[in-house]
Amino acid sequence: MGNMENILNDPATRYYKANEGISKSDFLSIVAMTGLNLTEFSALLPVTKRTIEKFKDEDLLSPIVSDRVLQIASLYQHGADVLGDVSIFKDWLNTPLIAIAGKRPIEFMNNDTGISIIHDLLGRIAHGVYS
Repeated sequence: MGNMENILNDPATRYYKANEGISKSDFLSIVAMTGLNLTEFSALLPVTKRTIEKFKDEDLLSPIVSDRVLQIASLYQHGADVLGDVSIFKDWLNTPLIAIAGKRPIEFMNNDTGISIIHDLLGRIAHGVYS
C-alpha cells in the first residue's frame, strides 16, 4: 500500500486513500497486523465476511469499508504507540474498563463514534489521566 505509516498518521492522506479504496490484499495485511481473524475483523465493518471473501486480491474495497479499515489500523497504531506494543494494546482492548461502563474497548470498534472513544481513552492514558 505504499507508505502505510504515512497513510495511518496523516488524516488527509488516510481520507484520500479511503476514497480511492484499499485493495483486498492491503486489507488482509491490516487484519493480520491486528491479530484478529477475518470473522472478528469483519464484524467491525459495514460489509459481510462473505462479500470480502469474494473479492480478488487486487479488487478495491468500497470507500466506506476502506475508511473503517484504515480507522481501525490507525487505532491499532495509536494503541501500540501509547501502550508500547501492539500485543499489550490487544490485551487492553479486551479488558473491561470503568471509563466505559465496564465494557471492553473492542466492543466500541464497530462505528466511528466508538473508535473516537477509544482514541480519547488512549489520549488520556498518554497524558497520565487514567480511567
